[in-house]
Amino acid sequence: MAAPALQRVPPARRRGLLVEPTFGWGKHAPRNPTSREVWTEWVDAHNFVKHPTRRLPAIFMAFHLTTFGIFAYFIASNFSALNVAIVFIISNVINTIFGTVWYHRYCTHRAYTFRNMLWPRLFLWVNPVCFREESYVIPHHVHHARSDKPGDPYGPHLGWLGSYLATPNLNTEINRSDYGRLARSLRHIGLPTNTFDEFRKTGSIETTAHWAARSIFATGLWCSIAYMIAGNTGVLAWMSSVFLYTFLVRDFNYRGHGGPFLKATEGHALNQASFGFLGGEWHANHHARPGLANTGFSWWQIDVAYAVIRLMHFCGIVVHINTKANTARG
Repeated sequence: MAAPALQRVPPARRRGLLVEPTFGWGKHAPRNPTSREVWTEWVDAHNFVKHPTRRLPAIFMAFHLTTFGIFAYFIASNFSALNVAIVFIISNVINTIFGTVWYHRYCTHRAYTFRNMLWPRLFLWVNPVCFREESYVIPHHVHHARSDKPGDPYGPHLGWLGSYLATPNLNTEINRSDYGRLARSLRHIGLPTNTFDEFRKTGSIETTAHWAARSIFATGLWCSIAYMIAGNTGVLAWMSSVFLYTFLVRDFNYRGHGGPFLKATEGHALNQASFGFLGGEWHANHHARPGLANTGFSWWQIDVAYAVIRLMHFCGIVVHINTKANTARG
């Protein structure tokens, strides 16, 4: 999805769908920021005093840091091989169902189609990650359009720290018609959307009240289930798993796109067994055909996320799946 043309607006670093980071995109190659520049950008990306439209990213970052605190406390106070295994398994379930099946295959690439809008709305209200879908989808489309080029918001050029802390913010200076097209591109997710003026104030396409309500509901729902299963320990384990999922996803933005393993002869993504078998992210395959529901091109490349999609199709929840015979939609 190419970035729409924007009105001429100051400052110069605002262009395209995303606000250019403080260290710049780069001119002929993507910018390789220093650690100091990465931290400066991270602070600026969440500075809601200077930039009121960055309140929601700041709230999510506070949530992420809270889950990190819970994770550190749980591991320190309840350390055992069993508890570590439980947290890892739960985080991988979250990654497969919500990370790959929901955020990546459906919201971003529309690799399958639900029978009706009941199902995506159900995913919205039980999504435990609380990360706004638009904040995943739109930068991800830009990433595919600008892979390894100036303007790519993800990738090994940022380094591990830069990839982990990357927080692309939407450019609120796009014009009204471009905003309308952007909002319509998210219609399949089932989000209630802001007016253009509200978007300019909040920096969010989804209405703030809806995001807040569903995030609180999902957190309460899953914590209640965890409490009924294992009491306070269950709640701590669950929130620790949410943290670990988010950590691994941000780590994947670096390693999955090459990181320290990329060779000059390779492309901008790698097929790695760890992410492939556990999360269904055979990423070189995905970049080659981003609209496919199955990224396991070889017989041994098991794609668990695709198996989940096939199961939903068998149950009648999904009515169409993009296979290798279909035209890929990136």
